[in-house]
Amino acid sequence: MKQLRVLPEVWDDLDEAVAWYDQQGGKEVGDKMAAAFDAQLEPIAAQAGTHRLIYKQFSRVLAKPFPYAIYFRIQDDWVVVTLLWHTAKNPEDLRSTLSERDPGNQ
Repeated sequence: MKQLRVLPEVWDDLDEAVAWYDQQGGKEVGDKMAAAFDAQLEPIAAQAGTHRLIYKQFSRVLAKPFPYAIYFRIQDDWVVVTLLWHTAKNPEDLRSTLSERDPGNQ
C-alpha cells in the first residue's frame, strides 16, 4: 500500500462541498458527503496503480452516491490526491485545475 498525500486545496474542495450540502439538505447530508470522500481514501492508497488513467497521469474514483470525483496520481511511493471535482462542471476547467494544482507533473 502506498502512502497517501492529500493536497491542502482538496480539503478546501471538500469544505465547499460539505457546506453546500449542509445548506441544501442539513448537516446530516454534509456529513454524509464528507464520509463518502473519506471512505475512498484508504482504497485509493491500497489499490494504487489499478485505476485507469483519465487525464495525463491522473486517475479518479467517485465519491458515491454524490456527484463528485476524486482525482489522484501516483508519484514514487505516494498517491497524491489532487482534486475533488463536481462531475457536472466543465471538463475544460477540470484539465486546467489539475494542471494548476500539479504543475511539475504534467
